[in-house]
Amino acid sequence: MELYFFSKTIQNEIDKDKLPEAVLSHCKKEESFLAAQALIRMGAENLRYGDKNKPFADNCYVSISHSGDMIAVCKSEKPVGVDIEKINYERDVKKIAERFYHGQELEAFRENPTAEKFFKIWTMKEAYSKISGEGVGEVFEGFDSYSLEGYTFETENINGYMLTVCEKE
Repeated sequence: MELYFFSKTIQNEIDKDKLPEAVLSHCKKEESFLAAQALIRMGAENLRYGDKNKPFADNCYVSISHSGDMIAVCKSEKPVGVDIEKINYERDVKKIAERFYHGQELEAFRENPTAEKFFKIWTMKEAYSKISGEGVGEVFEGFDSYSLEGYTFETENINGYMLTVCEKE
């Protein structure tokens, strides 16, 4: 698995001449162009987007996420999902957790109801949902990321951003 995590303010040159038409016609935001360009540089072949904005490549599995100024892209030989979220210490995360977290997730959050714990669980759920290509609202209420079998999660707080990679075993 390869993970590339970067600031859009540092790497802001988009070479649209090197992006395939399937990417150009899909991408609307600067972050999407930069993420696609990074995946192509990482060796993703014939990058394109399917239903629900899920990126695909011929030679690997890929995933894209962006939040604030940061962008994360991941490529793997196995199904993979990546999510990055800027930790918002002002948000009332308790209400959101009570609505979307289940079982062990909710128990872990209630034991330590901090913004960091909330965003760790949130990014785990989003990274997992990106493997299936389902939208957040469609799958968030139906699973507990702490009890999933057959998936590994790597989560890290990097300079105020929570980053999680989920990979199918």
